[in-house]
Amino acid sequence: MAEFHASAGMSHGQSCQNQPAIAKHPEISASIVFLFFDFFVFLIIPLTGSLLRQSTENLERNLCFWILLAFISVMLIASHGGYRASQPSALRKQTGLAINCFYATSITMLSLAVLMGYPHILARPWTAADLIVTPFILSGFRTVLAERLTASSHEERASSSVIVCYDHCPQGLAQALNELQISSRIAGVLYLSPRHVLDSLPNWAEVPDIQALLKMIRAKNVQDIIFVHHPALDTIAATLHQELFSDLLAYPARIWMAFDIASNLPELLKSQSGSCKIVPIVTNSMVSSLNVTKRAFDLILALGLLVLVSPVLLISACLIKMSSPGPFIFRQTRTGAQGQQFTVLKFRTMTYDPDRPFAQAQRQDPRVTVIGHFLRRTSLDELLQLINVIKGDMSLVGPRPHAPETKVEGITFENALRLYRLRHRVKPGITGLAQIRGQRGETRALSVLEQRLASDIEYIQSWSVWLDIFIIIQTLPTLLMQTNAW
Repeated sequence: MAEFHASAGMSHGQSCQNQPAIAKHPEISASIVFLFFDFFVFLIIPLTGSLLRQSTENLERNLCFWILLAFISVMLIASHGGYRASQPSALRKQTGLAINCFYATSITMLSLAVLMGYPHILARPWTAADLIVTPFILSGFRTVLAERLTASSHEERASSSVIVCYDHCPQGLAQALNELQISSRIAGVLYLSPRHVLDSLPNWAEVPDIQALLKMIRAKNVQDIIFVHHPALDTIAATLHQELFSDLLAYPARIWMAFDIASNLPELLKSQSGSCKIVPIVTNSMVSSLNVTKRAFDLILALGLLVLVSPVLLISACLIKMSSPGPFIFRQTRTGAQGQQFTVLKFRTMTYDPDRPFAQAQRQDPRVTVIGHFLRRTSLDELLQLINVIKGDMSLVGPRPHAPETKVEGITFENALRLYRLRHRVKPGITGLAQIRGQRGETRALSVLEQRLASDIEYIQSWSVWLDIFIIIQTLPTLLMQTNAW
């Protein structure tokens, strides 16, 4: 924890020096996405049928049965190599295997249920519907999913790069880019100082200023940003350099540092090893808002949770309307991925006053209503953000979104800490690593914000689906024991 705590205030070179080497795992991502989608498809009809029933007789037992059936089905598919293919198109060709495994598991488990004295399973109308319709749904889902993943892969391969340098690019830069398989299609070069030295490089377009560079990164699918090291960057343009780096941290792109070592190499070695070396600063081992696996996990789980908590949403809305005048939904602008603003949805927990200026809730805040205090204490006011997750504005797990005007010690969060914008590489979450550590509530001191940022950076650096699952499981007991929500 101390390591990340310190990184919130360090220079970018110090905070990123221990980044792991670049390693892409597209086969793992595609396989996990297909596995989660298969599990979800196997449960669509049984869950829908169970939730539409008027009687709750044997409901828990039936749900456990179908969840176990779906789990065994995907494990059987995995054991037969159904998720080993490296390309989405190859995974789609395993649909026949997936259907056969589903039928084998279904027939075996339904037969065992009858033999063990539970014939009512076969009497349910959705049992036959599940066996007949699920293969068609599975085939359709897998086809659409393969097309989306393939399109995403093509977009990544078509990505471009931008270069940021002082007054010239090293002669060996193009060769170094090709050796590391970084996109050689350069979208533009930004010179931070007047271009006194003419580059003997390809005719790369010159970017006029920093704002144009940021617009180019948004518009041209830039995946790699290369900084060219120059001694003057640490003196003449120190502030400009740091601000630019902070802005770029918010984008889901890899950041590299290129060093011109030509003056320190003999001519023989230059021809063999090249005169320019590139080292990673921020790599794609860090999760970003473009991660397909994370998006699929969010979408599947958010849809299921929205159905399960719909009675709670309805009751909460009714209680808010009865307890105080005004709408039951509270809408507020928050900062999301890449620093883009979006409208977050919450249950209203304060007295309605549309003209009241923004201020964080405080202990014994008179604005909070009686029912609002309960909703905030249990975090039930956040459940509407499942809709934000489905829309794609948020994720189930990630750094909590803050209002742009939120301040600590009189300074906005964005300007209080240099690495704060790193949080914007991912979509904001309903819950997160900071939340399960009890780091929530009013932000009175800069040290409190540093602790939260440290947890957010730790999450971004070590993300996995299993970490998301762990955080979601830990969220409920954390909410029950928390004392700093008001």
